[in-house]
Amino acid sequence: MNIALFAGELSGDLIGGALAREIHRLDPEAHLWGLGSHSMRAEGVELLADSATWGAIGIVEALKRVPGMLLHTLPEVRRALRERRPDAVVLIDFGAFNVPIARESRRLGLKVCYYFPPGAWRRTGRHGAELARITDVVATPFPWSAERFQALGVNAVCVGHPIVERVQPAMTREAFCNRFGMDPAHPIIGLLPGSRQHEVAHLMPVLLEAARLLHNAIPETQFVVAVAPSISEEMMARYLRSQPEWGERLGEIWHEFTQEAETQVWKHVTRTAQQLTRTQQPAYVTTGGVLLSDDTLEEREKERRRALQRRNQLGKLPPPTVLARGLTYDIMAHSDLLLTCSGTATLEATLFATPMVILYRGSRIMEIEYRLRGIRRKVPHIGLPNILAQQRICPELIQNEATPQAIAQHALTLLTDMQARQQVRNALRALRPLLGEPGASARTAQIVTHLARQSRP
Repeated sequence: MNIALFAGELSGDLIGGALAREIHRLDPEAHLWGLGSHSMRAEGVELLADSATWGAIGIVEALKRVPGMLLHTLPEVRRALRERRPDAVVLIDFGAFNVPIARESRRLGLKVCYYFPPGAWRRTGRHGAELARITDVVATPFPWSAERFQALGVNAVCVGHPIVERVQPAMTREAFCNRFGMDPAHPIIGLLPGSRQHEVAHLMPVLLEAARLLHNAIPETQFVVAVAPSISEEMMARYLRSQPEWGERLGEIWHEFTQEAETQVWKHVTRTAQQLTRTQQPAYVTTGGVLLSDDTLEEREKERRRALQRRNQLGKLPPPTVLARGLTYDIMAHSDLLLTCSGTATLEATLFATPMVILYRGSRIMEIEYRLRGIRRKVPHIGLPNILAQQRICPELIQNEATPQAIAQHALTLLTDMQARQQVRNALRALRPLLGEPGASARTAQIVTHLARQSRP
């Protein structure tokens, strides 16, 4: 069996990896190839190109990636489809690239399954009507989506959402806190700046300043940053270090360091980050913004306290912040509150019923695009839990609204008003049935392998 899988960016790669695993369970000899990243590669998919960095928010960011995709990757994929003639073509989300591939596949007479069609979350409208002509079957995660597509003449089936089967923590709250030296009795706030570099670039400075404001208001708060696989610890450490106020205080506290010594510290940051990836040892970012491994934490903390005693006039310092890679679901599960970018992460957090403030923030050009396109008028909600509920459950702050002060204000309400926080938790739990039962990947694998067998003599 010869099956082509095409996924864009990290969320699609995760979905594609789970699907590839289930296809191989049904047919261990199946040859899978296409576009994806780490998850699909780990499940034995032969990749023509790595699509992890293709994700973009808005037209402006998308246009930066279009030339490479259209001039290089798209012709290569078309050639591969002609030469390899797969028994089935599976397209996962990423409509800007996958819809043209669906058209090409249909022109070549290939069987096409669109898994996670564009705009699957929509409840009304004719968006996606073309899928009736260019696909054999559409596997969608939501029941209302299947009904809408069927009304447009699409052969659509609801398979449920695969995040139900993959979203679970790896450790208890106590073990999570022990690993990072946090107190489980005190509030933990998870910072999720996203997996795209331009998302992180625009959100991290705002999140860090919001964290400082929250720590000033509630000194017991602890912060942990979810570092996506596509983002390096060094990049995150640079954001911590480059905060103007943080950087100035870092210089005050660590005045004993010469320039050369400080450079060595940041070389140690890189080495430690690489070690943590391999050994999963505890990782810390101190109030000064320096990433430390467990064996050096105690001595550095003593130095920090001595420095603080000498410099009480500096006032409150930035809060201790943890950088954690590969533990996003633990962060979602064990945080009392999340400050998160919009996107798949908000739906994943819904499964843990963790209250969140949902953020969308980009460049000034993206702000102009946002206003010119009238996105707020057309799309009343950007957070997936709010979209599913068709009402505002979690606060949303978009573009210029997403200031540190506004983020901190919403966060403080959810941290201090127990009734408000419980109402959010209850509303999020009520959304769980909308995502279906576990087994979406297995159900989709059945559809794909059946489609592939139909094309074989």
